[in-house]
Amino acid sequence: MSQPNNAALIVFAKVPEPGKVKTRLTELLTPAQAAGLYAAFLADALAQYTAVGVHVRLYLSPTETPMPAGIVPETTTVHTQVGADLGPRMSHAFLETFLAGYARAVIIGTDHPTLPSAFIQEAFGSLAEDPYSIVIGPSEDGGYYLLGMNEFYPQVFEDMTYSQDRVFEETIQRADTSGAGVVSVLPTWYDVDTPDELIRLIHDLPNADPSALPRTRDVLGALVKAYPALGR
Repeated sequence: MSQPNNAALIVFAKVPEPGKVKTRLTELLTPAQAAGLYAAFLADALAQYTAVGVHVRLYLSPTETPMPAGIVPETTTVHTQVGADLGPRMSHAFLETFLAGYARAVIIGTDHPTLPSAFIQEAFGSLAEDPYSIVIGPSEDGGYYLLGMNEFYPQVFEDMTYSQDRVFEETIQRADTSGAGVVSVLPTWYDVDTPDELIRLIHDLPNADPSALPRTRDVLGALVKAYPALGR
């Protein structure tokens, strides 16, 4: 499905530095292995998002470490997250994107490799269909993997506490009182942050499009060889 050129996908991510990404996976993996897996997630996600047909705006957490070559597509613009914590950073990214002239904006991460592109398409379709609307994709851990809007509703971010299991519920409550006429909810999906979720991903990969996630498949293949219990 093609998308209008005034739609933007905001991708929040970090440079894959050992010890600073996927730290919960270091219960099992080394920091370098966890960073390598994160780099694969990021590269495959950006390739997937580029194929959706919208402008991809990558917002990186501030760091002096350069992004490794071969991860960011040439068509992706790179920006810096601004703000003291996650809520202000997302709010700033939305505002900056709307001020750049985009009419629809969706924010997403890179922690859900098997997320169907159809969910992202549905989010943009929902925003195109209903003016003054918000769309949200809940994650199984109580947060959300995607949030979109076609007007700037900063109320959904103000004074929010993240990294807790009521983020989705509290965001929905805020969205319902934000002034948005329609609040749409997408199907639930899961992030890969813990060893158990990593094992789930490995078991789910055979059911995914065999042409998708090439870098993730390569890294996971090496990890299964190093840690055979992952593949059982």
